Amino acid sequence: MTALGPAAGLGSPLALLAGAAATLSALVGLYIGYQAYRGLRRNEERSMRWLSVGMILIFGVTYSLAVAGQGLLAFRVLPIRFQAAVRLVVRLVQLGGLACIAYSLRIATGRSG
Repeated sequence: MTALGPAAGLGSPLALLAGAAATLSALVGLYIGYQAYRGLRRNEERSMRWLSVGMILIFGVTYSLAVAGQGLLAFRVLPIRFQAAVRLVVRLVQLGGLACIAYSLRIATGRSG
């Protein structure tokens, strides 16, 4: 048995459900980011721009990278030794999205206060 074979539950119903949930999360996240972008286009406010970028990074790009990375690792396109690197990239994108959202809130509170 290999590390990613049947013992790892790659083809189990639970693993398939987890993959489907992650994929749906990515799609819903991209939809939320798109709606934020539409709000930006309506308002043209600088804080909305950073908010929409942060939401797209967190809700769309992070999940998409995680799903794609997991798939590349599971189907051995990437060697398992890259698992930590994939995880790091996902976390850095997530951190970037949070930083964008925090910055947008800072801009908005600085303007109104």
